[in-house]
Amino acid sequence: MTDYKKLLSYLIEYPTRLLTKSKLVLGQFDKLAQDCGTQPIFYVLKHDSITDLLVLKRACKQAGLPNPFKPVKIGEQLFRRYVCLDKLQPVLQKQAGETDAKVQIQTVLNLHNTNHDLDAKLIPCFVAWGRAPGIETNNIKTLFNDQRKPSWLKKLFIVLFSGRDNFISINEPLSIRHVVEQYGSDAEISHKLLRVARFHFQRQRLAMAGPRLWQRDNLITSLLASPVIKKAIDDEAKSKNISLEKARQTARQYLNEMSADYRESHIRLLDRIMTWVWNKLYSGLEVKNGEAVRKLAQDGHELVYVPCHRSHMDYLLLTYVIYYQGLVPPHIAAGVNLNFWPMGPIFRRAGAFFIRRSFRGNKLYSETFREYLAQLISKGYAIKFYPESGRSRTGRLLKPKTGMLAMTVQTMLRNLERPVTLVPVYIGYEHVMEVKTYLRELKGEKKKKESWLHLFSIIKNLRHFGRGYVNFGQPIQLNKDMTEYQPDWKKDCDPYYPPKPAWLNGYITDLSDKIMRNINHAAALNGVTLTAMTLALANKHTLFRDDLESQLKLLIDLHQSQSPFDNMTLPPETDTTQLVEHALKMEKFVEEKGEQTTISIAEEQVVEMSYYRNNIIHLYVIPSIIAALLLENNSVDKQRIHTVLQLVAPILGNEYFFEIEQEALDLHIDHCLQTMQNYGLVEVNQQTICAVDHAQPPYLQLHLLSSIAQETLQRYAIVLQTIETHPNGLSRSELERTAQEAAKYLAKMHDIKGPEFTDKSILTQFVGELKSRELIVIKEEGRFIGAPALAELSSIIYDLIDGDVFNTIRHASSDKQ
Repeated sequence: MTDYKKLLSYLIEYPTRLLTKSKLVLGQFDKLAQDCGTQPIFYVLKHDSITDLLVLKRACKQAGLPNPFKPVKIGEQLFRRYVCLDKLQPVLQKQAGETDAKVQIQTVLNLHNTNHDLDAKLIPCFVAWGRAPGIETNNIKTLFNDQRKPSWLKKLFIVLFSGRDNFISINEPLSIRHVVEQYGSDAEISHKLLRVARFHFQRQRLAMAGPRLWQRDNLITSLLASPVIKKAIDDEAKSKNISLEKARQTARQYLNEMSADYRESHIRLLDRIMTWVWNKLYSGLEVKNGEAVRKLAQDGHELVYVPCHRSHMDYLLLTYVIYYQGLVPPHIAAGVNLNFWPMGPIFRRAGAFFIRRSFRGNKLYSETFREYLAQLISKGYAIKFYPESGRSRTGRLLKPKTGMLAMTVQTMLRNLERPVTLVPVYIGYEHVMEVKTYLRELKGEKKKKESWLHLFSIIKNLRHFGRGYVNFGQPIQLNKDMTEYQPDWKKDCDPYYPPKPAWLNGYITDLSDKIMRNINHAAALNGVTLTAMTLALANKHTLFRDDLESQLKLLIDLHQSQSPFDNMTLPPETDTTQLVEHALKMEKFVEEKGEQTTISIAEEQVVEMSYYRNNIIHLYVIPSIIAALLLENNSVDKQRIHTVLQLVAPILGNEYFFEIEQEALDLHIDHCLQTMQNYGLVEVNQQTICAVDHAQPPYLQLHLLSSIAQETLQRYAIVLQTIETHPNGLSRSELERTAQEAAKYLAKMHDIKGPEFTDKSILTQFVGELKSRELIVIKEEGRFIGAPALAELSSIIYDLIDGDVFNTIRHASSDKQ
């Protein structure tokens, strides 16, 4: 660093610290931390700017990385630690001079030819001031953003007006040793490295700020001029016998109702407000698997976020997390019921576009919305919609609604060249603010319409919500996925009127289920969900504290390795004592201290806790089936366990939205058995697995584990018994109605309080799975009867259920005619 720069950095470091506030995103931090102690590290920046270097210095200190102002010594030579691609534009000259980046990179490349132990790293460091994407028309705001090469004077304005919105991304390092060995070290290689760095920064800017925004009025005008909407307007005028102008006004009203009015200044304001809100409401936000999503955005993918829907808080939480991941906030599909004052205008300026619950019978609205969505996707705006459509009232994932997904896929059939990727997102909470409202609605209370009074009642009851969890699931690259399903899908493309080929409905159904599976595969365990699930199974919903801690440790260890849920996360606490302490702080459980401390769920909160249990129950139905097999039979051949789960696991997966390949299932079963053996729950004698004696202390853990899947198995047994006791068959509606009545009777007799137990839609889902597997067949007059293969499944399910419960099921499901 030249002397004047060194002096200047000392002079402006303190003012820069006062004027700036940075958001930092690290890529592969563990790898960076290891490399910085053993090999030279160089930071690559876009601009040779003192303020950029000063904020980077602060970020590096926070991340435990070397100071960018500290020189790098290789042999006897000293190098600047930073490499800048461009100088700032002079105020009075047209062209800026060149930096010495190429010379410095070339020198380091040459050193790798003489020193074979050397492996220097280049770390791209993206520094941005403000995140405004720009608007299609020029205005004075361009003075205060740094998308183009600024002068030092413009940089001063940028720091003054955007200093509190500084963003720094320290990315994965590039090994120069790898470059030299793979591509050589001549001058062309150093030139290519710098060119790749420029392209990388350009992509990062686009991923962070998004494409340029249309002014809302201009967007609506352009949509009204599109061939699709013009034809829809003509059809509306003819079908309703009205003038073209009146039909056009109706289309304009629809567009005004639905269109977002995204404003970056509004996002910045919400950032400050929501940061304050999160700090007040939450003790932390746990975000996982964001690196893969950032890479997709930087590689030019159009991102469509498809999260689960637990709470109205989802709208703000996920957008906030995406913003802090260094990605552009998405345009959000929101129900038109949320377009009320004052939240409607706030949501709209934050990127929400409003959609009616049903398009049926309104072709003009349907075509207008399809065209609006197609414009968003084709122009590269990130989008977010909830495949479940509404919020889950039970904590389980709902069967997806496919309308928005179908329109997204149909946009691909317009011959869209841009890669589109669906990003499933699991959102979890330790406290859902609407959960008591959900329970009242499940009991039959009418859903309250959203309004500012409703909002006020929510704000009035705000309290500490614990942690929030956002896990990004396995992305689905739509272009690739469609090609795997239908290799010649592009032959059906049309730029304006995409067809509905015969394969489309089947693909949409498969894709929607795949999204839900990827969401559940990214579930997050936490103290509240684990404790709620465990205590719900215990006698009187009470356990001694040491027994509870032991059970939680077992549940966590069952997924420590060989978990088939590849993107799931374990609790952030390091031991179960801390886990239970954190759960108790949430004021959902009762601790009674004495000679033997107990923890319980209050009777009036048992149903509420079932909501949190249902968030994670899908992770434990397979270990639970294993435990139930062992308890019912005392000793089981290992191969028998594998055989039973080969049959039962896909059926469970259909209900709970997970899919496990055979090899992964076998590994998971073996890991579960090994974990149970480590805890003393089973003994292994060659290929025979024996359950612990009921008089031994570990028996409680095995019993609690086996109970997790009991209600699920009981629902299955109800349907199977209903089919068996009606040999002449039942229509589908009769079968589902009879099974639901039996479920209600069983719930009453055995005090089953979870509202999902008697949910007709879940019973319907199981009937549909039996039909798709041809375990039930249609007799004459549309009556369902059991196929011969159904007997094997029935035998397995009946064996896993307690005798007194099965006796009630037989009585409740019998043919009373």
